[in-house]
Amino acid sequence: MPRGLVLLALVCAFSFGAIVRVALADNYHTACVGHGFVSGASQSDGSFFSRIEPGCGSTYRECSIYVYGSYVGSQSVGDTGTSCNSWSRDFGNFTECASSARVYDPAAFSTHYHNAPGWCG
Repeated sequence: MPRGLVLLALVCAFSFGAIVRVALADNYHTACVGHGFVSGASQSDGSFFSRIEPGCGSTYRECSIYVYGSYVGSQSVGDTGTSCNSWSRDFGNFTECASSARVYDPAAFSTHYHNAPGWCG
């Protein structure tokens, strides 16, 4: 292979890795509205949430729960005054440390994931 092509492939691979790293955020933060993964009373009780607080003019928000990378359930809201709040127990009993919250609020941020604290997935 020509050296330029190899160099281009390496730069593209590095760029993709940087994008993926940015897409996996800490468990909860605020980007116009608070959102992310919210633990329950204990990180081992299987009770946790994917949450997006109301605000920033959005009428649509979607919060989903994934366990070991597989979708298990979600909630979407269209009311500007209501939190999107998916509770793990609405869909079953899951290992919290292997879980992630997928959140989407088109008025505030694009779709991204938040892992559980002490993520083991």
